[in-house]
Amino acid sequence: MTRPDKDIPISRAIGRFFGHLWQAAAKPAPPDEPTKQTVRKTTEETTGELGGRPVVLRRTTIEEIEIRDDRPADDARPG
Repeated sequence: MTRPDKDIPISRAIGRFFGHLWQAAAKPAPPDEPTKQTVRKTTEETTGELGGRPVVLRRTTIEEIEIRDDRPADDARPG
């Protein structure tokens, strides 16, 4: 079985190539997101009964460090 785009003319292939490049260049860049690192994740669990039915109370705490680079572009470079 042959693919329908296998025998396309070279001009169309070049057009597709530049079309892909144009689409990639025209997309907005994603915003700079702060760097996050999870330091610790703890889970506390307590079981009990409520109205004769078993109940589980679970508390999860996630500790993260977030590093932001809020400095202007001139101050961001060392030296």
